[in-house]
Amino acid sequence: MTCEEKPKSLSLISKLLPLWIAVCIFIGLAVGKYFPQMSSSFQAGIPIGLFFMIYPAMTKIEIGELKQAVKSPKQTSVIVFFNYAINPFLLYVLGYIFFERLFPSLGLITLETARYLWTGLILLGVAPCIAMVLVWTDLCKGNAPLGIVLMAWNSIIQIVTTPLFIALLVGTYVNIDITVIAESILLYLGLPLLIGAITRREIIKRRSLDWFNSKVVPYFDSLQLLALLATMVVMFALRGGVILDNPAIVWQMAIPITLFFFLLFNLVYFTAHRLGYNYADSSTMAFHSTGRNFELAIAIALTAFASMPMVAVSTVVGPLIEIPVMLTLVSLALKRRESARVHAPNPKV
Repeated sequence: MTCEEKPKSLSLISKLLPLWIAVCIFIGLAVGKYFPQMSSSFQAGIPIGLFFMIYPAMTKIEIGELKQAVKSPKQTSVIVFFNYAINPFLLYVLGYIFFERLFPSLGLITLETARYLWTGLILLGVAPCIAMVLVWTDLCKGNAPLGIVLMAWNSIIQIVTTPLFIALLVGTYVNIDITVIAESILLYLGLPLLIGAITRREIIKRRSLDWFNSKVVPYFDSLQLLALLATMVVMFALRGGVILDNPAIVWQMAIPITLFFFLLFNLVYFTAHRLGYNYADSSTMAFHSTGRNFELAIAIALTAFASMPMVAVSTVVGPLIEIPVMLTLVSLALKRRESARVHAPNPKV
């Protein structure tokens, strides 16, 4: 897709996603507060919901695209550098500033609670987004083929790096079992990737790629968002009591996450622009470095950190903050596009 093409229209679920998320949070909190005996039976729905949050994104990945990825080593190297050499440590530092020093010293939060939120912040930072980032790329009129290639690389790399980063950054102050984290990665990332690849291959084999993209992908996109909404109802029914008892968690998480998004997006965008890439490539690279894999973060928090409910709550807050912030960045990117003088076609990837 060139930067002049009109982005695809979003479904009603996508357009009103912040509203649906708010409704699901309200329903989840109400169920957890007034029907606690019912909410406890929802536990089994979490792994199912998490799987269907991640699986649809994996069906968009053609394993053969990894061969194509080597044809754009410069763009890929920029993304790999920021996603795996900068991002986790940047969020770690922001967590240290706010949750280890600033908030506890001001008496706004206990040190124990602050460290749980810090853990959730790190979980949100260790893996780049491999789902919603395609929506942001589409909305900002970025380079869609490049976005698919970058998502394919991130899908593979984070399987290896995520448990290592968690052990390195979280293990410094929280005792964790690396095998549990590895199991979570395989279950919620490796398995969806495998089944997604098989699904894509079989459907295209029996129909066609165009039929898959036009008929199946929109349903999978809606399935992903519905799974997200259903999972949020379950999570807030199970964990929402912590938020009701500690409502300040929302703004305490919002400050470092928002700061992270704006700092990183602009840093990657202007770095790419300085390296000579056009608007479409620069904005695509910026979103693929900025967006976080909150589905995976939630999955790991609910499994590897099940004994620390505050960690799970902090990761649940992540998408509530990410969605409006990323929409703001889309608007910022489009303004830059309008002011750009060069609208050349995207380079071939």
